[in-house]
Amino acid sequence: MPPHSPEEAPRPSTLRDLPRAAWISARASTPNTPLAVLSVPIYAFSIVPMTLRGGLYLDESRTGTVLFARRRPIRDGLVVGLVTAAAFALWVAGILLFDTMLVLLLGMLAYAALLIGAVIALVQPGGTTLSASGPETPKGERWMVAALAQLPGTRMTAVMLARRLIEQAPPGSILVAAAATDALHERYVRAGFTAGRARRVYRLVPPRTQRNPAM
Repeated sequence: MPPHSPEEAPRPSTLRDLPRAAWISARASTPNTPLAVLSVPIYAFSIVPMTLRGGLYLDESRTGTVLFARRRPIRDGLVVGLVTAAAFALWVAGILLFDTMLVLLLGMLAYAALLIGAVIALVQPGGTTLSASGPETPKGERWMVAALAQLPGTRMTAVMLARRLIEQAPPGSILVAAAATDALHERYVRAGFTAGRARRVYRLVPPRTQRNPAM
């Protein structure tokens, strides 16, 4: 985790907060409640790796969420693979121990729910998963800001939370993000990030402590 600043650093959330964070992300990225409900599983699945690494944060009102952790794509990919393999193993064990047709049906329904959720997430504005780093990103220790989401009808606590987390970034590190929308991309740029391709942004954290401008 990044070092503490004079201001108390936000505390990371745990797996118990995963459903709430997934609901906020799904509701913020879909136009209505039914579509949000269908897409919750895929959002939960996508943020599991960084949650296990202590990178999930919810604000005190639990209406805004953001992921913030050192970028480790290989490790996160392995976690996704292990979770998928564990789920498949449980499914096979269920088939062997219980009613075969019932377990097969439940597994097919679960797979269909994930597939529908993935499609919904991909077609919504800002729902695509973009790589936070690209050829324009400087080399160095990269910390990723991701999944910044706000529950509709609530104040912008996610942005304020992200700002506090950015202030905790280690000196000399590189902050990277992929903005979900053009509006968020502009907000990042106003906060001192450098614009890249495909709405990617990055920011060099100076070796010495320096306050970041407001997002």
